[in-house]
Amino acid sequence: MTDGGDPGVCDECVEACWLACCCAFFLDAIGGKALTRVACAIVAFAVLAAGVTLLARHRMYRPPLGVTVEDAALARLALAGRNATATALAYDVSFAVALHNHHWLRRAQHTAPLDAELLFAGARFARVELAGKGAAVRAGNSEAYRAVAAADRAGVALGSAGVAEFVRESTAGVFRLELKVVGELRYPPGQHLYRLDALCPLELPLSTATSPATFRKVKCAVFSS
Repeated sequence: MTDGGDPGVCDECVEACWLACCCAFFLDAIGGKALTRVACAIVAFAVLAAGVTLLARHRMYRPPLGVTVEDAALARLALAGRNATATALAYDVSFAVALHNHHWLRRAQHTAPLDAELLFAGARFARVELAGKGAAVRAGNSEAYRAVAAADRAGVALGSAGVAEFVRESTAGVFRLELKVVGELRYPPGQHLYRLDALCPLELPLSTATSPATFRKVKCAVFSS
């Protein structure tokens, strides 16, 4: 080393040499094949850990079943009569409800009938069965159920506030309804029962054969336990 040189730089050179020698000795000792195995094991462990984390989040934060309203049409909704204690409605509503099985490996099997209820101002005025006990939705798939609810005169407890809201919406030409989907399922071979309770808000104008109303798919709020 020449006079006036920086001893710190020299020390760093010595440390770098020692490190290079140690690394070379280590790589030579374990061999190329062993190093490849170690690297593959590390990558496999990282992928496995990521998969377990995603599955845990999937199970923790996502309901096992999703519900959407694919289509709905309101052909009739009118007051059919009223007395001091109750109100009667005449209605004709058609709709299609889809169930989406989020489980990748197991089918979702209905252990009780799957029903749909129609509500106005919180009061139920119709109930229909969408699927019977024993029906199933395949793993990772969806199943659509179509139904029509119609009656010339059905009693419903709207009350004065509900009737006033009905008149307002009838004048506006758009009715705000709620479609409630209720059922019970399990994922064989598992025996745990999931109670399905989904609520779907609908805004439906009156539709006719000559003037059909357009409908945009609705994602329902799902409450399962």
